This record gives sequence, C-alpha cells and structure tokens, in this order.
Amino acid sequence: MAVILVLVAKNSVDLSPLTRHLWAERIAHRVVEQGDEQLLYLANESDAPKVRAWYEAWKEGQLNAPEPQAPKPVVRHFLAEALQTPLSLLGLLLFVLMFVWMSVSNDWLSWLKTGEALWPAQRFSVSAYADMGVWDLWRPTLLHFSVMHLVFNSLWWWILARRIERLDGALPLLALFFFCGLIGNAVQWWYAGPAFGGVSGVTMGMLGWVGFRLRRVPYEVPKALLPVMVGWLLLTIGADTLVPGLTSSAHGAHIGGLISGFLLAAVWPVKHIKRGSDDA
Repeated sequence: MAVILVLVAKNSVDLSPLTRHLWAERIAHRVVEQGDEQLLYLANESDAPKVRAWYEAWKEGQLNAPEPQAPKPVVRHFLAEALQTPLSLLGLLLFVLMFVWMSVSNDWLSWLKTGEALWPAQRFSVSAYADMGVWDLWRPTLLHFSVMHLVFNSLWWWILARRIERLDGALPLLALFFFCGLIGNAVQWWYAGPAFGGVSGVTMGMLGWVGFRLRRVPYEVPKALLPVMVGWLLLTIGADTLVPGLTSSAHGAHIGGLISGFLLAAVWPVKHIKRGSDDA
C-alpha cells in the first residue's frame, strides 16, 4: 500500500482542525515538517479526494464537525487492522505456534546444537558456515525460551513489521525476516557459539531499516527510537562484559541483525510516494 502526499502547507498554517477531523473520521494520516513546510500524508489513496475537499471547506470556514460514530468492538477492530498486514500477522502466529510446539515436544533441542563440534576452533572458517547450512543457521530465529521472551520480541515485531509491510510492502519484510535472521544468527554463533534463539536479531534489523529510511518514509515512530535502542544495546553489552551472563542477551544476533538491516535499507529502493496536486 503506497502512502500519498495529499497536500503541502506552510508551517504558519494551523492544520490541527483538519487533522482532528481526519482522526474523527478514522482516516490514517501523518503530518511531517520539512523545512518551512508541513506535508500531509495519507495511508490510503482512496481517502485523498474527500480529504482535499475537506481541506478546501476548512479554508472557507465551512468544515462541519463529523457525525459521532459508535465505537467498534475491540476484537473486530483489531482483526480488521491486523488483516491489513497479513504477513505481519502470520509471523506473529508462527512465533506463538512455535512456542506451543516447544512446550509439548523436545525435537527443537537439536536446533540448539548447530555447529557444536565446529565452535570455537572453526568460527573463522567460511567452510564451517557452509557446513552448517542456511536452514540450520536461520531456524533458531523461531525459538523463544520463556513467555516474557516471546512477548517482548512479538511486541517489537508487531510494532515494526506492520509499518514496514504497510509502507514498503511484503517483499522487504520477508527479506528482513530471512536475511537479518540469518546474518544475526551467524554473528551470534561466531560470537558465543551454539545454543541461542529468538527473533530479536530480525527486530533489530527492522529497527535499522526504519531508522535509516525514517526521513523518507513516514513510519510514525519516534526519531529517537533508533538511538535509544542502540544505547540500550551498548549498555547490555557493557553489563555482560562486567558481569558475564547478567542480561542473557544475544549480543551477536542484535549487532548482526542491526547492521544487516542498515545494509538492506541502504540498497533497497524507497517505494514511490505519490504526490497530490494541492499546495497551501
């Protein structure tokens, strides 16, 4: 789904009455300041004609307050929102189903022994990674070892994956899922050996992707999110250096995922944002 730039206004123009009207009408949008201008983006191109009409009516002082709407049932509203980003929803369901499988079976334990005989003696050998293979290196991405581990990673997945899928498409999200998971796990194996798991390498990769492209794509996340999370990453590395095992974090996966997310964001073309014809 492509975002559309529906109008441009000077910073001196107060758009808050119009944006309140848009929120009341449940129209997803974002106002971005760029230089001395305000850019109003819409998530759905089909909303553009009526938004332009409301803008003209507002300039003429004829924009009436919207009719109050009955609140939607919470579950129905959540499902409607979730189905707009089906790949993000499937990923979330996959993490939960894998966690349930881990609770009733021990077959996943072999996933923690990937390259056990090769580490640490051959961790600098390219052939060691080739011997382990792509699937064996990537599959620990699906493992979560506690409810809190699952909830924390799933929350970040839901926040970031839906924005990427909505604004960039499903293909970049798939690329991040597999590439950042693979590179993050390879770095983690090099850093600390086998016996690791979790999708946090992917979420760090998505964070790198969003942070790198935030000035060009309206993801609607705080600009300080990436610096704060990188600061937290450095803090946990420092804590585990002073007291080994204190945070039990997979630092290699986090660093590898973050860097691979940056690299993907740098080479992947930004999806075209359609520009509306109205300026103010």
